[in-house]
Amino acid sequence: MDYTKRIIITEDGSITYRIDDLKENYHSLYGAVTESYFVYLNEGLNYWFQKRNRYECNILELGYGTGLMAYMSFVESNKIRKSIDYTSLEPFPMTTEETKILKYDKFFDSSYISMNFKKFSSIIWEQAQDLSPYFRIVKKQTCFENFKSQNYFDIIFYDAFGYNAQPELWEPHLMRKCFELLNPGGVWVSYCAKGSVRRGLKKAGFKVFRLPGPPGKREMLRAVKE
Repeated sequence: MDYTKRIIITEDGSITYRIDDLKENYHSLYGAVTESYFVYLNEGLNYWFQKRNRYECNILELGYGTGLMAYMSFVESNKIRKSIDYTSLEPFPMTTEETKILKYDKFFDSSYISMNFKKFSSIIWEQAQDLSPYFRIVKKQTCFENFKSQNYFDIIFYDAFGYNAQPELWEPHLMRKCFELLNPGGVWVSYCAKGSVRRGLKKAGFKVFRLPGPPGKREMLRAVKE
């Protein structure tokens, strides 16, 4: 996918990219960091830890994109002192030139940052690495359709491009695959609140919740495998 990307500075000052061919941004223009923290950390990671008396969790992210969500989870693991085993999928990784300007580390409390974003982005693909006592990551260059795992996950960050840009990423059989990859009590979370996606999640077996969305978005979805 050799699309041309252009830089967008979002309302909270954090940078994202736009692909004009798809008419799609990597993050909300209301704030890349703001949206990601609201949807995936507040309503996903922190929600799961609040509901489970556990000190570790396995996360699957679709897709890695700019690396913001993975980096944010890394910083959060240091903050809450709970272990995260993080697997991220991305069929078309960004180049070093594209990621070096993002500098997401400046948006987080420096006391919880043990690695800056530039170094984090340079982590090699396909090899699991321990970045701190609380965070282990493996980045896989593959699409979700082709992804196979012998492990199960506690949380899925479903951060694919939007339905209008790539509807094939939101098909019911992929929602079923998410269900099968989650442990009982596992959580699926996404910025997307489209009715067809919600119905696909329900058909897959999830209990689905419509939640208030981040700035600029009325609703988002969280689904639980009970």
